[in-house]
Amino acid sequence: MVGQAIAGILSELAGFNVVGVCRSVDEACQVIEESAPGLLVLDIDLGGDDYRLAADLILSSKPDAQLLFITAFAGTFVVPDDLEPFTIGVVSKADAWDELIELLQLWWVRRPQGRLGPLPGSQVPMQAIQTLSPRELRLLEALGRGLVNKEIALELSLTVATVETYRKSVASKLGVSGSELVRIATLYRCWFWDKRR
Repeated sequence: MVGQAIAGILSELAGFNVVGVCRSVDEACQVIEESAPGLLVLDIDLGGDDYRLAADLILSSKPDAQLLFITAFAGTFVVPDDLEPFTIGVVSKADAWDELIELLQLWWVRRPQGRLGPLPGSQVPMQAIQTLSPRELRLLEALGRGLVNKEIALELSLTVATVETYRKSVASKLGVSGSELVRIATLYRCWFWDKRR
């Protein structure tokens, strides 16, 4: 689910065409061989350097590709010197939402002019968000931070059943499915974060 959420942020906020969300290095290498993406997001486990297979493959297939590392060990992980020129950042899994959004906002400012357009497919849901109650907005913001129902219930002092009811209500008001609601919540968080700065 985290991989899907990250893919949603990269696709909707940064305008990337996400070609796959892979669960293994082998799966990533297969996707790279079929259609080398411009950005490879690597989930790093410090138990080894298997990620090098995918990183080396994409850079040999597409020399202008960029790398983004996501790891639970952001404090100790060091990007290898030969990958540094291609790396846009290292994001801690513990702070992934905030760091990824901040990193993408900084990258957005530095991107070549005209490279990316506006957020695709987001106008109607974003306008519909204005009709939500304050509590529904708090639920949407919590979803956008990657919280699950139990965590949202604790944060908003609700029962899990009430959170589930609110989720259905919000999805209905926005005219989206439950899984699409998470994407919209992530977009809203990015949009709202940008407006507060």
